[in-house]
Amino acid sequence: MPRREQTTIQGKRERALKLKKLRVKRRNTLILAVAMFIANVAFGMAFPYLSVYMRVLGASMLMVGFLSVAFNLTSTVFQYPFGWLSDSTGNRKAFIAFGTASLGLFYSLMAFAVTPTQVLILRTLQGVFGSALTPAHSALISELSTRAGSIFGLFNSVENAGFMAGNFLGSAVVEYLGVESVFFIAGFLLSASTGLALLIREGQRGKHSLLGIILVREGREGWRATIGGSAFKRFMRSYLGLFYLTVFLVMVASGQFYSVSSVYFKETFGEWSVGVIFGIESLAAALTGYLIGRLIDRYGARRFYLLAIVGYALAFLLYALVRNVWLVFGVAFLSGIKWVMTINSTSAYVAGKVGPNERAQGMGLLNTMMSLGWVVGPLVGGYLSGISFTLDFVSTLIPLGLAFILTLRLPE
Repeated sequence: MPRREQTTIQGKRERALKLKKLRVKRRNTLILAVAMFIANVAFGMAFPYLSVYMRVLGASMLMVGFLSVAFNLTSTVFQYPFGWLSDSTGNRKAFIAFGTASLGLFYSLMAFAVTPTQVLILRTLQGVFGSALTPAHSALISELSTRAGSIFGLFNSVENAGFMAGNFLGSAVVEYLGVESVFFIAGFLLSASTGLALLIREGQRGKHSLLGIILVREGREGWRATIGGSAFKRFMRSYLGLFYLTVFLVMVASGQFYSVSSVYFKETFGEWSVGVIFGIESLAAALTGYLIGRLIDRYGARRFYLLAIVGYALAFLLYALVRNVWLVFGVAFLSGIKWVMTINSTSAYVAGKVGPNERAQGMGLLNTMMSLGWVVGPLVGGYLSGISFTLDFVSTLIPLGLAFILTLRLPE
Protein backbone atom coordinates (compact mmCIF):
# COMPACT_ATOMS: atom_id res chain seq x y z
CA MET A 1 0.00 0.00 0.00
CA PRO A 2 1.41 3.45 -0.91
CA ARG A 3 2.73 5.53 2.00
CA ARG A 4 0.24 8.31 1.25
CA GLU A 5 -2.72 5.95 1.62
CA GLN A 6 -1.25 4.48 4.82
CA THR A 7 -0.91 7.99 6.24
CA THR A 8 -4.52 8.82 5.32
CA ILE A 9 -5.84 5.62 6.90
CA GLN A 10 -3.75 6.18 10.02
CA GLY A 11 -5.09 9.73 10.28
CA LYS A 12 -8.67 8.52 10.01
CA ARG A 13 -8.06 5.89 12.69
CA GLU A 14 -6.59 8.47 15.04
CA ARG A 15 -9.54 10.83 14.49
CA ALA A 16 -11.99 7.98 15.05
CA LEU A 17 -10.16 7.02 18.25
CA LYS A 18 -10.26 10.62 19.49
CA LEU A 19 -13.99 10.85 18.77
CA LYS A 20 -14.59 7.58 20.58
CA LYS A 21 -12.64 8.80 23.63
CA LEU A 22 -14.59 12.07 23.55
CA ARG A 23 -17.92 10.22 23.47
CA VAL A 24 -16.83 8.03 26.39
CA LYS A 25 -15.78 11.11 28.37
CA ARG A 26 -19.10 12.82 27.71
CA ARG A 27 -21.00 9.68 28.69
CA ASN A 28 -18.94 9.33 31.86
CA THR A 29 -19.48 13.00 32.67
CA LEU A 30 -23.25 12.60 32.40
CA ILE A 31 -23.37 9.37 34.43
CA LEU A 32 -21.09 10.70 37.17
CA ALA A 33 -22.99 14.00 37.33
CA VAL A 34 -26.35 12.23 37.77
CA ALA A 35 -24.88 9.77 40.31
CA MET A 36 -23.32 12.58 42.35
CA PHE A 37 -26.50 14.67 42.15
CA ILE A 38 -28.45 11.81 43.72
CA ALA A 39 -25.72 11.16 46.29
CA ASN A 40 -25.73 14.82 47.30
CA VAL A 41 -29.52 14.82 47.68
CA ALA A 42 -28.87 12.09 50.26
CA PHE A 43 -26.08 14.06 51.94
CA GLY A 44 -28.21 17.22 51.96
CA MET A 45 -31.03 15.38 53.70
CA ALA A 46 -28.95 13.63 56.34
CA PHE A 47 -25.96 15.82 57.22
CA PRO A 48 -27.78 18.90 58.63
CA TYR A 49 -29.78 16.70 60.99
CA LEU A 50 -26.96 14.57 62.40
CA SER A 51 -26.28 17.06 65.21
CA VAL A 52 -30.00 17.58 65.82
CA TYR A 53 -30.50 13.80 65.97
CA MET A 54 -27.71 13.47 68.50
CA ARG A 55 -29.37 16.09 70.71
CA VAL A 56 -32.74 14.35 70.37
CA LEU A 57 -31.06 11.14 71.61
CA GLY A 58 -29.65 13.01 74.61
CA ALA A 59 -26.09 13.92 73.57
CA SER A 60 -24.20 16.86 75.09
CA MET A 61 -22.73 19.61 72.87
CA LEU A 62 -19.27 18.12 73.39
CA MET A 63 -20.50 14.76 72.15
CA VAL A 64 -22.08 16.50 69.16
CA GLY A 65 -18.59 17.82 68.38
CA PHE A 66 -17.15 14.30 68.70
CA LEU A 67 -19.56 13.17 65.98
CA SER A 68 -17.60 15.24 63.45
CA VAL A 69 -14.28 14.32 65.03
CA ALA A 70 -14.93 10.58 64.71
CA PHE A 71 -15.95 10.79 61.05
CA ASN A 72 -13.15 13.09 59.98
CA LEU A 73 -10.43 11.38 62.00
CA THR A 74 -11.08 8.10 60.23
CA SER A 75 -11.36 9.93 56.90
CA THR A 76 -7.99 11.53 57.57
CA VAL A 77 -6.40 8.13 58.10
CA PHE A 78 -7.99 6.32 55.16
CA GLN A 79 -8.41 8.85 52.33
CA TYR A 80 -4.79 8.93 51.20
CA PRO A 81 -4.41 5.10 51.18
CA PHE A 82 -7.64 4.82 49.17
CA GLY A 83 -6.30 7.45 46.76
CA TRP A 84 -3.05 5.50 46.41
CA LEU A 85 -4.97 2.30 45.73
CA SER A 86 -7.05 4.08 43.09
CA ASP A 87 -3.92 5.35 41.33
CA SER A 88 -2.20 1.98 41.62
CA THR A 89 -5.08 -0.05 40.20
CA GLY A 90 -6.09 2.60 37.66
CA ASN A 91 -9.63 2.17 38.96
CA ARG A 92 -11.92 5.04 39.82
CA LYS A 93 -15.49 3.79 39.58
CA ALA A 94 -14.99 0.83 41.93
CA PHE A 95 -13.84 3.12 44.72
CA ILE A 96 -16.60 5.64 44.00
CA ALA A 97 -19.22 2.88 44.13
CA PHE A 98 -17.74 1.33 47.27
CA GLY A 99 -17.73 4.71 49.01
CA THR A 100 -21.34 5.62 48.17
CA ALA A 101 -22.57 2.12 49.08
CA SER A 102 -20.80 2.29 52.45
CA LEU A 103 -22.14 5.74 53.26
CA GLY A 104 -25.66 4.60 52.36
CA LEU A 105 -25.47 1.48 54.48
CA PHE A 106 -24.45 3.31 57.63
CA TYR A 107 -26.98 6.10 57.12
CA SER A 108 -29.72 3.47 56.89
CA LEU A 109 -28.54 1.86 60.12
CA MET A 110 -28.62 5.25 61.89
CA ALA A 111 -32.39 5.32 61.44
CA PHE A 112 -32.59 2.48 63.98
CA ALA A 113 -30.18 3.95 66.55
CA VAL A 114 -31.53 4.53 70.06
CA THR A 115 -28.49 6.08 71.77
CA PRO A 116 -25.96 8.78 70.80
CA THR A 117 -23.16 6.21 71.15
CA GLN A 118 -24.67 4.04 68.42
CA VAL A 119 -24.84 7.01 66.05
CA LEU A 120 -21.24 7.87 66.93
CA ILE A 121 -20.05 4.33 66.12
CA LEU A 122 -21.91 4.27 62.80
CA ARG A 123 -20.55 7.70 61.86
CA THR A 124 -17.03 6.48 62.63
CA LEU A 125 -17.50 3.48 60.32
CA GLN A 126 -18.82 5.85 57.65
CA GLY A 127 -15.54 7.71 57.86
CA VAL A 128 -13.53 4.52 57.38
CA PHE A 129 -15.33 3.06 54.37
CA GLY A 130 -16.86 6.20 52.90
CA SER A 131 -13.41 7.76 52.49
CA ALA A 132 -12.95 5.56 49.40
CA LEU A 133 -15.24 7.94 47.52
CA THR A 134 -13.56 11.34 47.57
CA PRO A 135 -10.06 10.74 46.11
CA ALA A 136 -11.34 8.62 43.21
CA HIS A 137 -14.24 11.02 42.64
CA SER A 138 -11.94 14.06 42.42
CA ALA A 139 -9.39 12.23 40.27
CA LEU A 140 -12.02 11.04 37.79
CA ILE A 141 -13.45 14.55 37.47
CA SER A 142 -9.99 15.97 36.75
CA GLU A 143 -9.56 13.36 33.97
CA LEU A 144 -12.78 14.37 32.19
CA SER A 145 -11.38 17.71 30.98
CA THR A 146 -8.10 19.62 30.66
CA ARG A 147 -9.85 22.73 32.02
CA ALA A 148 -9.67 21.91 35.71
CA GLY A 149 -11.50 24.96 37.02
CA SER A 150 -14.41 24.58 34.61
CA ILE A 151 -14.94 20.85 35.13
CA PHE A 152 -14.76 21.14 38.92
CA GLY A 153 -17.07 24.15 38.71
CA LEU A 154 -19.58 22.15 36.67
CA PHE A 155 -19.60 19.26 39.14
CA ASN A 156 -19.75 21.56 42.14
CA SER A 157 -22.81 23.24 40.63
CA VAL A 158 -24.47 19.87 40.02
CA GLU A 159 -23.55 18.48 43.42
CA ASN A 160 -24.59 21.59 45.31
CA ALA A 161 -27.89 21.58 43.43
CA GLY A 162 -28.39 18.04 44.74
CA PHE A 163 -27.35 19.05 48.25
CA MET A 164 -29.80 21.97 48.10
CA ALA A 165 -32.64 19.70 46.99
CA GLY A 166 -31.76 17.37 49.85
CA ASN A 167 -31.76 20.24 52.36
CA PHE A 168 -35.29 21.33 51.46
CA LEU A 169 -36.53 17.75 51.11
CA GLY A 170 -34.99 16.88 54.46
CA SER A 171 -36.86 19.72 56.16
CA ALA A 172 -40.15 18.38 54.80
CA VAL A 173 -39.32 14.79 55.77
CA VAL A 174 -38.43 15.80 59.33
CA GLU A 175 -41.63 17.84 59.60
CA TYR A 176 -43.97 15.04 58.48
CA LEU A 177 -42.11 11.75 59.04
CA GLY A 178 -39.62 12.46 61.83
CA VAL A 179 -35.87 12.95 61.92
CA GLU A 180 -35.09 9.21 61.74
CA SER A 181 -36.66 8.96 58.29
CA VAL A 182 -34.11 11.21 56.61
CA PHE A 183 -31.35 8.67 57.29
CA PHE A 184 -33.29 5.74 55.88
CA ILE A 185 -34.23 7.66 52.72
CA ALA A 186 -30.64 8.89 52.36
CA GLY A 187 -29.42 5.30 52.45
CA PHE A 188 -31.82 4.34 49.65
CA LEU A 189 -30.69 7.25 47.46
CA LEU A 190 -27.02 6.38 47.95
CA SER A 191 -27.76 2.82 46.82
CA ALA A 192 -29.19 4.25 43.59
CA SER A 193 -26.09 6.42 43.17
CA THR A 194 -23.90 3.34 43.56
CA GLY A 195 -25.71 1.54 40.75
CA LEU A 196 -25.20 4.48 38.40
CA ALA A 197 -21.50 4.81 39.25
CA LEU A 198 -20.93 1.21 38.16
CA LEU A 199 -22.06 2.18 34.63
CA ILE A 200 -19.00 4.40 34.13
CA ARG A 201 -16.60 3.13 31.44
CA GLU A 202 -12.94 3.34 32.29
CA GLY A 203 -10.06 3.06 29.84
CA GLN A 204 -6.89 1.08 30.36
CA ARG A 205 -4.35 2.93 32.50
CA GLY A 206 -1.92 0.16 33.27
CA LYS A 207 -4.22 -1.44 35.80
CA HIS A 208 -2.96 -3.80 38.48
CA SER A 209 -5.00 -6.07 40.66
CA LEU A 210 -5.70 -5.30 44.29
CA LEU A 211 -4.28 -8.71 45.16
CA GLY A 212 -1.00 -7.67 43.59
CA ILE A 213 -0.88 -4.65 45.86
CA ILE A 214 -1.51 -6.66 48.98
CA LEU A 215 1.00 -9.42 48.25
CA VAL A 216 4.74 -8.68 48.30
CA ARG A 217 6.20 -10.22 45.15
CA GLU A 218 9.31 -12.34 45.61
CA GLY A 219 12.52 -11.41 43.85
CA ARG A 220 11.63 -7.76 43.21
CA GLU A 221 10.34 -4.77 45.12
CA GLY A 222 6.67 -5.22 46.03
CA TRP A 223 4.18 -2.36 45.72
CA ARG A 224 3.58 -2.47 49.43
CA ALA A 225 7.16 -1.35 49.91
CA THR A 226 6.82 1.55 47.50
CA ILE A 227 4.14 3.36 49.50
CA GLY A 228 6.89 4.72 51.74
CA GLY A 229 8.41 6.33 48.66
CA SER A 230 5.08 7.39 47.17
CA ALA A 231 4.11 10.93 46.26
CA PHE A 232 3.21 11.81 49.85
CA LYS A 233 6.69 12.89 50.97
CA ARG A 234 7.36 14.79 47.77
CA PHE A 235 4.07 16.67 48.03
CA MET A 236 4.63 17.64 51.65
CA ARG A 237 8.23 18.78 51.12
CA SER A 238 7.31 21.07 48.24
CA TYR A 239 5.25 24.27 48.34
CA LEU A 240 2.20 21.97 48.17
CA GLY A 241 2.94 21.14 51.80
CA LEU A 242 2.36 24.81 52.68
CA PHE A 243 -0.80 24.80 50.57
CA TYR A 244 -2.14 21.73 52.39
CA LEU A 245 -1.38 23.45 55.71
CA THR A 246 -3.53 26.44 54.71
CA VAL A 247 -6.37 24.08 53.75
CA PHE A 248 -6.09 22.45 57.17
CA LEU A 249 -6.39 25.84 58.90
CA VAL A 250 -9.42 26.87 56.85
CA MET A 251 -11.11 23.57 57.66
CA VAL A 252 -10.36 24.00 61.38
CA ALA A 253 -12.46 27.17 61.21
CA SER A 254 -15.09 25.39 59.11
CA GLY A 255 -15.28 22.54 61.61
CA GLN A 256 -15.65 24.96 64.51
CA PHE A 257 -18.71 26.49 62.90
CA TYR A 258 -20.49 23.72 61.01
CA SER A 259 -20.16 21.02 63.67
CA VAL A 260 -22.48 23.02 65.93
CA SER A 261 -24.33 25.27 63.47
CA SER A 262 -27.39 23.01 63.14
CA VAL A 263 -27.98 23.21 66.88
CA TYR A 264 -27.40 26.98 66.82
CA PHE A 265 -29.90 27.48 63.98
CA LYS A 266 -32.48 25.28 65.69
CA GLU A 267 -32.18 27.08 69.03
CA THR A 268 -32.06 30.57 67.50
CA PHE A 269 -34.53 30.38 64.58
CA GLY A 270 -36.41 27.09 65.02
CA GLU A 271 -35.99 23.56 63.67
CA TRP A 272 -37.55 24.47 60.31
CA SER A 273 -34.65 26.85 59.61
CA VAL A 274 -31.91 24.20 59.65
CA GLY A 275 -32.63 22.67 56.26
CA VAL A 276 -33.61 26.02 54.75
CA ILE A 277 -30.35 27.78 55.71
CA PHE A 278 -28.25 24.88 54.44
CA GLY A 279 -30.41 24.81 51.33
CA ILE A 280 -29.75 28.48 50.58
CA GLU A 281 -26.00 27.88 50.97
CA SER A 282 -26.27 25.03 48.48
CA LEU A 283 -28.41 27.12 46.12
CA ALA A 284 -25.73 29.82 46.01
CA ALA A 285 -23.04 27.24 45.33
CA ALA A 286 -25.10 25.60 42.59
CA LEU A 287 -25.82 28.90 40.83
CA THR A 288 -22.24 30.18 40.91
CA GLY A 289 -20.10 27.03 40.80
CA TYR A 290 -19.57 26.77 37.04
CA LEU A 291 -19.02 30.51 36.57
CA ILE A 292 -16.45 30.59 39.36
CA GLY A 293 -14.73 27.56 37.82
CA ARG A 294 -14.37 29.35 34.48
CA LEU A 295 -13.05 32.46 36.19
CA ILE A 296 -10.48 30.32 38.01
CA ASP A 297 -9.26 28.96 34.66
CA ARG A 298 -8.82 32.53 33.45
CA TYR A 299 -7.39 34.31 36.49
CA GLY A 300 -5.77 31.57 38.58
CA ALA A 301 -6.71 29.33 41.49
CA ARG A 302 -4.66 31.06 44.22
CA ARG A 303 -6.45 34.40 43.72
CA PHE A 304 -9.85 32.80 44.24
CA TYR A 305 -8.60 30.76 47.18
CA LEU A 306 -7.63 34.02 48.92
CA LEU A 307 -11.10 35.43 48.19
CA ALA A 308 -12.64 32.27 49.60
CA ILE A 309 -10.74 32.63 52.88
CA VAL A 310 -11.99 36.21 53.20
CA GLY A 311 -15.49 34.91 52.47
CA TYR A 312 -15.22 32.40 55.31
CA ALA A 313 -14.20 35.11 57.77
CA LEU A 314 -17.01 37.45 56.70
CA ALA A 315 -19.69 34.73 56.72
CA PHE A 316 -18.81 33.37 60.16
CA LEU A 317 -18.59 36.86 61.65
CA LEU A 318 -22.03 37.74 60.25
CA TYR A 319 -23.51 34.46 61.49
CA ALA A 320 -22.24 35.42 64.96
CA LEU A 321 -23.85 38.87 64.87
CA VAL A 322 -27.09 38.58 62.86
CA ARG A 323 -30.22 37.53 64.73
CA ASN A 324 -32.87 38.20 62.09
CA VAL A 325 -33.64 35.02 60.17
CA TRP A 326 -34.29 36.87 56.87
CA LEU A 327 -30.90 38.54 57.07
CA VAL A 328 -29.35 35.17 57.92
CA PHE A 329 -30.70 33.86 54.60
CA GLY A 330 -28.55 36.51 52.90
CA VAL A 331 -25.53 35.45 54.94
CA ALA A 332 -26.21 31.86 53.91
CA PHE A 333 -26.12 32.86 50.23
CA LEU A 334 -22.72 34.51 50.75
CA SER A 335 -21.57 31.45 52.66
CA GLY A 336 -22.49 29.16 49.79
CA ILE A 337 -20.41 31.22 47.37
CA LYS A 338 -17.32 31.05 49.59
CA TRP A 339 -17.69 27.27 49.86
CA VAL A 340 -17.86 26.58 46.14
CA MET A 341 -15.03 29.06 45.61
CA THR A 342 -12.94 27.10 48.11
CA ILE A 343 -13.58 23.66 46.68
CA ASN A 344 -13.13 24.82 43.07
CA SER A 345 -9.92 26.73 43.71
CA THR A 346 -8.25 24.11 45.89
CA SER A 347 -9.14 21.25 43.54
CA ALA A 348 -7.97 23.21 40.49
CA TYR A 349 -4.74 24.17 42.27
CA VAL A 350 -3.88 20.54 43.03
CA ALA A 351 -4.95 19.32 39.58
CA GLY A 352 -2.64 21.87 37.99
CA LYS A 353 0.37 20.94 40.11
CA VAL A 354 0.11 17.12 40.20
CA GLY A 355 0.68 14.64 37.34
CA PRO A 356 -2.12 12.36 36.06
CA ASN A 357 -0.62 9.21 37.60
CA GLU A 358 -0.56 10.80 41.06
CA ARG A 359 -3.77 12.78 40.87
CA ALA A 360 -5.85 10.61 43.18
CA GLN A 361 -3.05 10.81 45.75
CA GLY A 362 -2.92 14.61 45.39
CA MET A 363 -6.69 14.88 45.70
CA GLY A 364 -6.71 12.31 48.49
CA LEU A 365 -4.18 14.36 50.43
CA LEU A 366 -6.28 17.49 49.85
CA ASN A 367 -9.35 15.73 51.24
CA THR A 368 -7.23 14.31 54.07
CA MET A 369 -6.18 17.79 55.17
CA MET A 370 -9.80 18.92 54.97
CA SER A 371 -10.83 15.99 57.13
CA LEU A 372 -7.99 16.61 59.57
CA GLY A 373 -9.16 20.19 59.98
CA TRP A 374 -12.57 18.80 60.76
CA VAL A 375 -11.01 16.67 63.49
CA VAL A 376 -9.54 19.66 65.31
CA GLY A 377 -12.27 22.21 64.50
CA PRO A 378 -15.24 20.35 66.03
CA LEU A 379 -13.27 19.73 69.23
CA VAL A 380 -12.67 23.46 69.56
CA GLY A 381 -16.20 24.29 68.43
CA GLY A 382 -17.82 21.77 70.76
CA TYR A 383 -15.97 23.26 73.73
CA LEU A 384 -16.32 26.96 72.89
CA SER A 385 -19.99 26.72 71.89
CA GLY A 386 -20.68 25.25 75.33
CA ILE A 387 -19.57 28.66 76.62
CA SER A 388 -20.99 30.83 73.83
CA PHE A 389 -21.84 30.28 70.17
CA THR A 390 -20.70 33.84 69.46
CA LEU A 391 -17.30 33.14 71.02
CA ASP A 392 -16.92 30.04 68.89
CA PHE A 393 -17.87 31.75 65.62
CA VAL A 394 -15.69 34.85 66.17
CA SER A 395 -12.66 32.75 67.15
CA THR A 396 -12.65 31.20 63.65
CA LEU A 397 -10.95 34.42 62.49
CA ILE A 398 -7.69 33.23 64.07
CA PRO A 399 -7.03 30.15 61.86
CA LEU A 400 -8.54 31.94 58.84
CA GLY A 401 -6.20 34.93 59.28
CA LEU A 402 -3.17 32.66 59.53
CA ALA A 403 -4.27 30.71 56.43
CA PHE A 404 -4.63 33.96 54.46
CA ILE A 405 -1.11 35.11 55.38
CA LEU A 406 0.44 31.76 54.44
CA THR A 407 -1.48 31.58 51.14
CA LEU A 408 0.15 34.86 50.07
CA ARG A 409 3.46 32.95 49.98
CA LEU A 410 2.18 30.32 47.53
CA PRO A 411 3.05 30.46 43.81
CA GLU A 412 0.18 30.89 41.35
